[in-house]
Amino acid sequence: MSSVNQDVELYFCVEGGGSRSRGRFVDGQGRALADASGGPCNPSTNLERAVSTVGSLWKQCCSAVGRPNEQFEGVIFAVGAAGTYIDAGKDFLNACSSFARVRLMSDGYAALIGAGLGAPCSLMTVGTGVAGHRLYANGWSIQRDAWGWIAGNRGSGNWIGRKALRHCFSALDGVVPKDALSRETLRAIGGVEKLRLGWLRGLGPDRLAAFAPMVLEQASAGVETAQRIRDRAIEHLAGLIAVIAGSDSPLCGTGGLMPPLRELLSKKTGVRILEEKVDALTGCWLVATGRAPEERALLFGEAVEQAE
Repeated sequence: MSSVNQDVELYFCVEGGGSRSRGRFVDGQGRALADASGGPCNPSTNLERAVSTVGSLWKQCCSAVGRPNEQFEGVIFAVGAAGTYIDAGKDFLNACSSFARVRLMSDGYAALIGAGLGAPCSLMTVGTGVAGHRLYANGWSIQRDAWGWIAGNRGSGNWIGRKALRHCFSALDGVVPKDALSRETLRAIGGVEKLRLGWLRGLGPDRLAAFAPMVLEQASAGVETAQRIRDRAIEHLAGLIAVIAGSDSPLCGTGGLMPPLRELLSKKTGVRILEEKVDALTGCWLVATGRAPEERALLFGEAVEQAE
């Protein structure tokens, strides 16, 4: 185990996602010193769990470099967290430990900065949720969707999972015929007995999104219901791409569901979807060090012309 000089300024970078999160210690030169992984970190849906996830990531990184968990001096906390688009994040930051400085941004913006290394570009993120971003040359950005799993996230993992779950329950009720998708969904739940034991209690976006890979597999296998869900998801995502893509800057794609959907989305939109240059954790570091602009997003339908 290597040790870190505790007088050296450190950056504790966190990418807080709806299903999974990552943490990293980075020095002033951008060198990664420790990495960690954890559960969901969305302050707008579960503040206590988000704070717990940050604490776990911090302890993992400290353990990797031999730093006391209680020592926060000289550490800059740079976090891109899911849900900050609709939640200012003040309660979240107040509940986290006292770091020397804090840089808060949405997880999508952190990924956007990483995608283009801070240069103007667009980014489509498809995972548990969905967000579309575009960074303009003057430092303004737009963010579209990311409304959360109840009101938005059209075409996301939790959207796909919810469609599969509703189809499964319709089949159980006899409203629609049972098929491979309804049977696989019920199997993933653990059968009817699990439903009787209260499986639905506490159902949230991360648990719904866990069904999405299965739905896409069923679609690839030719199951019609799964194909309809997948194709509708593609339509939603293509509509978002039409809003964020710019002819003068590249479009990148990221998120857990981007690999199986990338080719279909490119075919649907006629737009090439590139790999991001670096990850969202590096994006957090770029913002925290002033190498990329802090988030200045035009929200809720504000005029895009203001950013151009």
